[in-house]
Amino acid sequence: MCIVASVLVTLIVVAPLPQAQAQTPGGASQQAPAASEEALKARIDAAYTLMMDTGRFDEGYAQLRATLLDAARSDLYEFTVESYSNAGATFLNNQILDNAEEIFAEGLKTRAMQQDVAKRADFYLNYAMLKQAEKDYQGFVSMCATATNLYAHYHGQESQELLFANDVLATGVAAFGQIASAINIEQRNLKLAQRVAGTDDRFVWKLENNLADMLRQMGAPTRALQYDLAVLEKRTAYYGPDHFNVLVSANNTAQDYLDLGRYDQALRYFQQDRDVAVVLKQEGNLVEQADAWVLYTRALSGAQPLDEPTLAQLQRLTGDQSYPEILAIRIANLLAAHFAAVGDTQSSMSQFERASSIAEATYGAVHPLAFAARQAIANLKAKTNPTAAAADFAALNDDMLRWNWFQVSTAGNPIVAEASRALADDMLHDYARLAQENASVVPAFAEAVRRWPTLENEKRDLLRRLSRLIDLNDIETRHLIQTGIRLSLAYQEAASSGDSSDDPGAVQPGQVETAYQKATAQVMARYSFSQSMVDKPLPSAETLLQSSQALIDYFITRKWRADRESADPLEDERLYAIVTRKDQPPRMFDLGDPRRLIPAARTTRMADLRSSRSGQARGAVPMVDLDATFTGLYAGLIAPLESSLMGADTLFVVPDGKLFSVPFPLLRDRMGATLDDRFDVRMLTRPEALLNVGADQGLPRNGKAVLAGGLDYARGAQKGAEPLPGTRKEVDAIAAILRRDNYSTEVLTGDAAVERALRQRMEQATLAHLATHGAYRDEAEGGTNALNALWQSQVVLSRSGDRQSMKRDDDDNRLYGMEIMNWDLSDLDLLVLSACETARGEETFVGGLRGLPTAIDIAGAKRSLLTLWPVDDAGTAAFMTGFYGRLAGGQTYSQALRQTRRDARDGKISRAHDPRVWAAFVMFEN
Repeated sequence: MCIVASVLVTLIVVAPLPQAQAQTPGGASQQAPAASEEALKARIDAAYTLMMDTGRFDEGYAQLRATLLDAARSDLYEFTVESYSNAGATFLNNQILDNAEEIFAEGLKTRAMQQDVAKRADFYLNYAMLKQAEKDYQGFVSMCATATNLYAHYHGQESQELLFANDVLATGVAAFGQIASAINIEQRNLKLAQRVAGTDDRFVWKLENNLADMLRQMGAPTRALQYDLAVLEKRTAYYGPDHFNVLVSANNTAQDYLDLGRYDQALRYFQQDRDVAVVLKQEGNLVEQADAWVLYTRALSGAQPLDEPTLAQLQRLTGDQSYPEILAIRIANLLAAHFAAVGDTQSSMSQFERASSIAEATYGAVHPLAFAARQAIANLKAKTNPTAAAADFAALNDDMLRWNWFQVSTAGNPIVAEASRALADDMLHDYARLAQENASVVPAFAEAVRRWPTLENEKRDLLRRLSRLIDLNDIETRHLIQTGIRLSLAYQEAASSGDSSDDPGAVQPGQVETAYQKATAQVMARYSFSQSMVDKPLPSAETLLQSSQALIDYFITRKWRADRESADPLEDERLYAIVTRKDQPPRMFDLGDPRRLIPAARTTRMADLRSSRSGQARGAVPMVDLDATFTGLYAGLIAPLESSLMGADTLFVVPDGKLFSVPFPLLRDRMGATLDDRFDVRMLTRPEALLNVGADQGLPRNGKAVLAGGLDYARGAQKGAEPLPGTRKEVDAIAAILRRDNYSTEVLTGDAAVERALRQRMEQATLAHLATHGAYRDEAEGGTNALNALWQSQVVLSRSGDRQSMKRDDDDNRLYGMEIMNWDLSDLDLLVLSACETARGEETFVGGLRGLPTAIDIAGAKRSLLTLWPVDDAGTAAFMTGFYGRLAGGQTYSQALRQTRRDARDGKISRAHDPRVWAAFVMFEN
């Protein structure tokens, strides 16, 4: 609700007064006065009357404090709690915050607050509302949590009291900028309220109204509109067309349409808002507010020329506190854009700064509206002072990353997580443009690119710094650090997809914090690092690379339309490549719109490559020509970077979005040479993987391997997937190679490779190789609608049958990405999924991929060898045998894969010469 209504002030506010002489409430040495509840109540009423007399506030307040203290010394526990609660609430309602704080703080210490009194719930809830007014987030959450626990205890989990308190918690958390958490709370509250009270209950409508407010703040007006239209219809039917609640809903609906750029509809509902205000004749300026919204909407749409009288009227509105803050912010932004368009930079900056000031004062510094204002200021500075703009963007980037990490980690559903990331996309789009035009900004933007795909936070980076400081042989501490990083990533991924709260097997926040505390405590106990050593930032890419190596970090920025669910949701999309060489500043290349680089027709061909066979039948089949599918990608992805790649023989490539589906080694230059011919191409799941490329890259000696192949998929009467006879030969041949290399090797075949047994063995292994069926199905390819990609990425194991549970089930023998993500594979040097389309996944907002590559990376495996599309059974077995032979011969992982691809291409590996076999394999380093 964004209506400013008048408030009836029942107390006269005077200058701050000295505190009354207060004794410790409930002290053991105090004697309870012989005062009845009636007498105490009369004294309290008299004190209120005295405070309302002009000039006697001090006297009345002192009498109130004295009476409350007398009550606190009595055994009238319920009366005492209620009196303190009501007194604090009265001062709060009249914005006398210091006195309210004094009353609540004193009441909290009374003996009555330690008793079994149900009214304590009201006390804590009122105190929480004060903490919100004081902008004390921690205090608000603490008091509100106590109140909700007490309401649940005294009134029940489905009580109206608890539902109301949870609504206060949600709206308060939203007011502090933690909107994703608020939406999560309110959605659950609404679901419970609908079940308890029914969909026609007025309190349910209030919850729907508040939830719509939160969704609008998060930048999801389409979702908000669904609620607002429904609430407006219900309120109109119940109250009649001329009720204040109808006015509120009409205004909210209009704001939704305003955000969606549907100005005719916005004007229609703002007019309804005004019509109700005229009928109500309510005290205040409700009619004038509606007129202001109409004027703003007409000016924004261009229907109202911004002539001098209109500009003057709009400027007056931004400074009038009787109008909603959101309207003032919107008008300030409109004026700023106008002044910028006519070349008046000073006036434009003044209006943007006004919008920023109002947003921060109203919503706090960490709120989408405050971020938007800061971004607008940085963009304006970029035109005249790029250095200042760079500093602004760097600070905004840090604040938005921290805020976004919290939103995604607490979202509870993917829609909210994606909305918060879409807000970040808009900032990164503008930040990238500044970096493209100013080379000095590129290093800072490159660091932003490193952190955004996985929302890297300070805690994970601290653990990474510590892992580089501890003794190399300190295996125990290193494992604790790895566990902290692994659990943090797993929780974040599950939370952002909405799978954390309803899945008892998912990582929970307490586990993440415990793992972090254990790791840091262990380091503190064993080492004496100085703070300067600990605070030293992670090494940059140019210091990690050798002179013959180059890092190419691809990053897509997007500018979204307000309606992200429309058929054409993107206003702009840009693909950038940041190339880093040793001891050189990174260079940034604008590769244009990735939708032109990989148009829809080519995306369809790429999908055809991957969906020709289901997970029920591994094997390459006649498909569109690979060259036809990927022709031109070299020109778009590599050729513009040639000048920065001179002298390099190794490329580290970090893909983004659809680029995860591109077989980079297969790309051909205009002379017909593949990238694999020119470079050792090493794919990284994310930029942080570069921290590990200096470690030993060869197969460890005397390790432990677990291999699975030749599996029996039948489960009782369920036939399961088609048998793959070549996979038994594949794992037997690999086992023979590894045993010659002194490996302890276990082969699971037939019905032995069930999920539980496999997990136990893989978590203790150095190398794991699963030769079986794999599959990925998104919604467009027959997958389950609205199901997370990590549940649609699977590896099929023994005794899996025909059932696909798509949930955490250690007995269904289908290994889903969401499950493997929670495994501890930090001892695995290599995980090979010799199965179909295991490298597939879903493009995520901001950056990256959600699929098995993500899950394996989070689980901690150092690297994984996966496939981009269905592969032939016999050809794959031959290819894998050649690969392991080269590993055992001493080649590094990347060298062995590169040479095996060449051997296959040159016809040296039977059944693997077709590029649909050898080009399908991609190794991701984590």
